[in-house]
Amino acid sequence: MSEPTRRRTMETLAVRAATGLPLAAGVLLLIIFAPPWVLGLLIAGVACLGMHEYTRMALPGSWNPAAIAGVALAGLTALAGLAGGTAALAALMLSVAAICLITALTGFDLGISWENATKRSWGLVYVGGLFAGLVVLAGLPGGRVLLIFSIFVVIAADVGAYFAGHMWGKRKLAPSISPGKTIEGVAGGAAASAVLGAIFAGLWMADTSVGAGALLGLVLALVSVGGDLLESALKRAAGVKDSGTILPGHGGVLDRVDGILVGAAAFLLLRMLLWA
Repeated sequence: MSEPTRRRTMETLAVRAATGLPLAAGVLLLIIFAPPWVLGLLIAGVACLGMHEYTRMALPGSWNPAAIAGVALAGLTALAGLAGGTAALAALMLSVAAICLITALTGFDLGISWENATKRSWGLVYVGGLFAGLVVLAGLPGGRVLLIFSIFVVIAADVGAYFAGHMWGKRKLAPSISPGKTIEGVAGGAAASAVLGAIFAGLWMADTSVGAGALLGLVLALVSVGGDLLESALKRAAGVKDSGTILPGHGGVLDRVDGILVGAAAFLLLRMLLWA
């Protein structure tokens, strides 16, 4: 690595750390201490920001009533998770029906309106539905610990993949979608997540063995890569580098939580199937 490249890498790391470390600490404190309704409202607010970013990428242009409704419905879908998974699913289905109707009523060409409604509906599933999963996970018995586990295991995967990729990365994982990702980086991130999962389970998850914690960490790391690639594909299609600029060094909300959202949804499903 040349000296200018090394310097740019260190500067990027410094900016990412200056944003990421206080953000991670704040999220941790909120998850531990915030009342359920406050945590739900905060997650719903972030879901609104995420849907705003999605809409700007998938449907750029003027903000019309359908776009505003999509942002609001994403937040309401996430908030419905406070009443449990069934309520969140019902809210998501109603939100999809509502956004299709609003888009059709406010459009001038039914064909174009239907295409836009399809994109907005996917956004509600991708943003509103997955953020609702965070709220539902937090509401399970011991859910605050489970939510912390899912978030920080995925963060460990990101950090491990970053360093492993820079040190050993050679083989591209998906060059047409995310040229920077390597198979070696993914392996390093998965190893970091497995180690953190094992430690976390041994210290704070009485119903989960160390081996199961390591396996969960590994699974969530690999699933989170899929979430990252999914958002990267969306950005490629939209022709943008980042989903937003709200987080210096990280981009937008979706840039930071893409893997977390999918990883937490997978963890929620596993908990419901295997620990119910």
